[in-house]
Amino acid sequence: MNPMRAIREKCLDCSCQQPVEVKECTVKGCALWPFRMGVNPFRTKRVMSVEAKAKAMEGLAKARVARMEVICQP
Repeated sequence: MNPMRAIREKCLDCSCQQPVEVKECTVKGCALWPFRMGVNPFRTKRVMSVEAKAKAMEGLAKARVARMEVICQP
């Protein structure tokens, strides 16, 4: 289990498995409070150039084709 998922599970445990209670949590003194929704709020969003996006899309398309070839082999 990754750390963000573990934090989310702890928050659910603390709120009796009620996701709405996790979202509305008022215990801002808790060290896990900023991470309670299962994401790291301090992580910067990755910015990709148009060229990098095109290269990534090309690589994903190749991976999909390769995967389908493996799946469809007799």
